[in-house]
Amino acid sequence: MKKAVFMVCSALVAFGVHTAQSMINPWVECGSDIACGAQKAGFDFPLKVENYTVRAMEGMLELRFPLKDGRKVIVRKAQTFAGEADENGIIDISGDYNHYPVNKTVTLDNGVKFSVRGAENSYKVVNFGAETGYYSIMCDEGLNKADIEYFYELLAAAEAPKYGENEPEE
Repeated sequence: MKKAVFMVCSALVAFGVHTAQSMINPWVECGSDIACGAQKAGFDFPLKVENYTVRAMEGMLELRFPLKDGRKVIVRKAQTFAGEADENGIIDISGDYNHYPVNKTVTLDNGVKFSVRGAENSYKVVNFGAETGYYSIMCDEGLNKADIEYFYELLAAAEAPKYGENEPEE
């Protein structure tokens, strides 16, 4: 009987080791090489920030960088995503599966809607959708509405077509 139990346990351990070894990490670490991230993700993300690190997988690019006050943020972009959208068409690409006391929609003065999770006025996860893709902003120290407005302007400037880029010359 002991031999049979040992054999079954050995088989389960071997199967578990084999399964764990066959899981592949989809992320490619790119250091500060945004071109590496763009190549892996399949799109460019010209966000103008300093002291960033990049990682990417097919279809998603992530930048990590500090804000001037020392808070660390993670900004992700995906051009397409197969997730489920909320009532405002926003898809959560954050990868943060924690439950927070606040889970709501915040609307900026310009009408753009953001899905936020965290504590009241200290959001840990912020998601929104735009013409150029889906975005997620995460900050363990929390973000407020002014921070969200700042990121919206930063992302809008990064994603805006440059003169002559998408329009024919006259």
